[in-house]
Amino acid sequence: MPDRLKSAQRVIYFTIFLDLLGFGLIIPQLQYYADAFHATPAFIGLIQAIYSLMQFLFAPFWGRLSDRVGRRPILLISIAGSAFSYVLFALARDAGMIFFSRLLAGITAANLSTAQAYISDVTPVQERTRAMGLIGAAFGVGFILGPAVGGVLGAWGGNLAIGLAGALLAGVNWLSAFLRLPESLPAEKRRQTSDGYAFPLRDLPRVLAIPHVGLLAMVLFTAIFAIANLESTFILLAKHRYGLDQRQCGYLFAYLGVMGAVVQGGLVGKLSARFGETRLLIGGYLLQAPALILIPFTPSVGWLMVALAVMAMGGGVAGPSLNGLISKLAPHDRRGEVFGVTQSLGSLARVVGPTWGGWSFGHLGMSAPYITAGMLMLIAGTMIIWWAMSALSAMSPAD
Repeated sequence: MPDRLKSAQRVIYFTIFLDLLGFGLIIPQLQYYADAFHATPAFIGLIQAIYSLMQFLFAPFWGRLSDRVGRRPILLISIAGSAFSYVLFALARDAGMIFFSRLLAGITAANLSTAQAYISDVTPVQERTRAMGLIGAAFGVGFILGPAVGGVLGAWGGNLAIGLAGALLAGVNWLSAFLRLPESLPAEKRRQTSDGYAFPLRDLPRVLAIPHVGLLAMVLFTAIFAIANLESTFILLAKHRYGLDQRQCGYLFAYLGVMGAVVQGGLVGKLSARFGETRLLIGGYLLQAPALILIPFTPSVGWLMVALAVMAMGGGVAGPSLNGLISKLAPHDRRGEVFGVTQSLGSLARVVGPTWGGWSFGHLGMSAPYITAGMLMLIAGTMIIWWAMSALSAMSPAD
């Protein structure tokens, strides 16, 4: 691969890393500042939900627009918008400003679909799963470091320090993209017509109708819905079932993130070359299913860490493999649209998954979200087996 394209890939990975670092900087502090500004509990919940809701609504818009005008301008606009959202957070003196800053951050962070499309444009077909793994690793490392850095900055300078640090990182990211990020989608490969605003529920049937892609999009929704059950209830489970405090829970989340980043950044490319994406997907989901079910039943924290490690390894190979397959099957002039819809589905899963997880934890018992998650992973694995049997023989790269 030419050095210029390798440099562009690094800029994209840096963009995703900073997106998640900035996300992690703020998320642990949101409840604290919203409460300090006398927001109601309902409004605090709305502040936390608005980010994912905006990603759900705007990921298809950015993705499809990048199919028409190119990836570079969309990435530059969205990174600049992200920097502005951090400035708003830094200057917030009431809960309303925090809410607006998170709304804008959700709109601009929906650029993940464009970043994935860019990587697909510049990466050879046989290397795309490895590239998607590196995206996942950048995602994971940013999420691991963000809360720790945010906690230190918040203790030192409050929301002003956190917001300005996020704005500075986004500014560095924008400058790096402006100087080192060439356009990846030539004019002759761009989508030539406009269908208006890409509302996610309107675009969904079109993406589901793309041969072999639709089922993979539903698998993605199912798998993220499953994991959202864990993410929304794990601290409660760790406290009531295992007697862990907030700091110890943070260590466990960091442990999960490190395991996932190691697998996605260092192993998934080699495993994909040897076994292929379909086998890795099936194996990843079948590893995650029993691990999720066992989490609330392990007899000690040591065994809990074993179950979490198995779950992280399964997710580490399954996520990049699924995105790699989608990138191969999506038409080159619709990759932005396809990744926009899949990101939108992922955001929707992160809205409804925690809702079910929290309700079932409180009404059906502590193990209910994890049994649900395990069964959903089994369903996802079964869907991939069915997909492989019916569609794999007809699969060919998009370009």
